[in-house]
Amino acid sequence: MRTELHFHLLPGVDDGPADDAESIALARLATEDGTARVVVTPHVRLADLDALDRMTERLGEVLREAGVALELRPGGELSPDDVASLDQERLERLAHGPPGARWLLLEAPLFSRTRSLDSAADELQERGFGVLIGHPERSSGTPESVLRGHVARGAVLQLNASSLTGAHGGEARRRGFALARSGLPFVLASDAHSPARPPSLTPAAAALIAAGIHESTVRAAVDVLPEAILTAGLGAARTSRRPVPAVHGGRSRLGQRERGTSPVARAAQIFLDRRRRS
Repeated sequence: MRTELHFHLLPGVDDGPADDAESIALARLATEDGTARVVVTPHVRLADLDALDRMTERLGEVLREAGVALELRPGGELSPDDVASLDQERLERLAHGPPGARWLLLEAPLFSRTRSLDSAADELQERGFGVLIGHPERSSGTPESVLRGHVARGAVLQLNASSLTGAHGGEARRRGFALARSGLPFVLASDAHSPARPPSLTPAAAALIAAGIHESTVRAAVDVLPEAILTAGLGAARTSRRPVPAVHGGRSRLGQRERGTSPVARAAQIFLDRRRRS
């Protein structure tokens, strides 16, 4: 089941959908993109954690009444500044995975005035949680050496699909592709917020394939590992062996480029065709 681990879908909570109508429209776009399950991840600092389960259940009912077949799970996106202010019970409420392998989504900071990713991730790990590092490619203040250090201690990277399609600018796109080629364990998520910032797993997967990232690596990051992480913990991504990505001149690993056809469009069609057959 294609699963999104970072998605702002709850209405009226943060900078995601403003109301039910916008949530329904966004959820429909997710199903059209091939997603069947979404972990709703409002910004924790803006959410009422005591109401999170109830709000998720309510939105699920709204979607069913609207004919949108999308399973929802409650969650949250922690900023580094949130970590110290939350007690163990509240962190546990936001966590996923089985006993002994619980993990949390921690965003790599986008602004220099926030607590560092390094410090916040260390605290979460000391308190018994694994760390899924959200959109590290967008965090210009977080060097790859810091990411490698936390991966060595069990973390997994979550790259934004929207970064890979260029929605956050050229630097985030470049860093996203570099991390996808780095050999570090990663999954893709949309970090969708609205119909104007929609789900984009399929075009991002196509962009990775067109850039020469091995198709099995891309399929794992989009269709296999997110569900496995939700069920079994971050170790599911770390034990997955990834082929070394490669680019062969004017050829992708999927074959000769067809004249007049965008490599991204062609890769998207191949990806979708193979996904339908699987």
